[in-house]
Amino acid sequence: MERLLRRLPVTPAPASLWDGIQAELHAPARPAPLARRPVRSPWLVAAALLFALVGGTAAGIVGRYGAPSRWTVERLAGAPAVGGNALAGTGDLATGQWLVTDSLSRARLRVGRLGTAEVGPGSRVRLERGGLTAHRLTVERGSLHAVIAAPPRLFFVQTPSALATDLGCAYTLEVDEAGTSRLHVTLGWVELRQGEAVSLVPSGLVAEVAVGGRPGTPYPVTFPDDARAALHRLDAGAGDGADLDRVLGALHAPSDNVTLRRESGITLWHLLQRVSPDLRERVYRRLAALSPPPPPLTRQGLLGLDRRMLERWRADLNPMWSEAAGPWWTRAARRLWEWMI
Repeated sequence: MERLLRRLPVTPAPASLWDGIQAELHAPARPAPLARRPVRSPWLVAAALLFALVGGTAAGIVGRYGAPSRWTVERLAGAPAVGGNALAGTGDLATGQWLVTDSLSRARLRVGRLGTAEVGPGSRVRLERGGLTAHRLTVERGSLHAVIAAPPRLFFVQTPSALATDLGCAYTLEVDEAGTSRLHVTLGWVELRQGEAVSLVPSGLVAEVAVGGRPGTPYPVTFPDDARAALHRLDAGAGDGADLDRVLGALHAPSDNVTLRRESGITLWHLLQRVSPDLRERVYRRLAALSPPPPPLTRQGLLGLDRRMLERWRADLNPMWSEAAGPWWTRAARRLWEWMI
């Protein structure tokens, strides 16, 4: 085989072939082709960012305001009982348990991380199971003084006659043996609800509701007894012009006292929606004298009880966590907050 190979003619390679090999050997290295990145829709990216934002916010809210199943209770006086056992110092009130105080006892509840609720003498209070962030109590009788520092609609108190929803405030709630509730707000706002009937009670005002009745019109603490009785008759639909005269006479609000004007305005705002149509014009005139309706509110719309106009007027009287008034971003933030909780 070797001899045969030696006999084969040897043909030299062309110079052009060697030149090409030399050029390839000395050429710079070529970069590897880049991997083609998949095309992502901007809508998918935006949706992922929104999901991360909402999820992170919700997780933060649950972590900060999550409702515990056991609340710390502290004895303040006497011998309060938790679940039928006397409380010596501090203890826990579990979901479904009753906290009972006699005529000489008082206790303080720690409302998660939201604040405190002091239970007065002669009270029966039960811790209810709520949602992830809903802190709920039932007050069968007695009194409760709550001080809450948290966003709205996290703390609820159910009584035999109404549901009190905290909107960021401090208040005292009393329930008598008949189940009638009396709410006195000292800071912020409280929503008092029975079925579809609602009263929005700001600081400095009082509202009452009996079992089976609707929440009453909020009125100032200094209201005289005869005006309060007349207001109750108007709320029940049994009042007349003389009752309205008593109420309007008790709502004297000097023009230079902003607080009194706002308190009287909130009373009149509720009353406007509850008096008979023949008395409505008088309430409107009095309220408009205290706080003229801002544009674009109209007399016809307000007398016709247009919901959006009424809410806008109320927000102008005394701003709060409004249900309808305010710019669109405020309403959007409120709806997002209520959806998350």
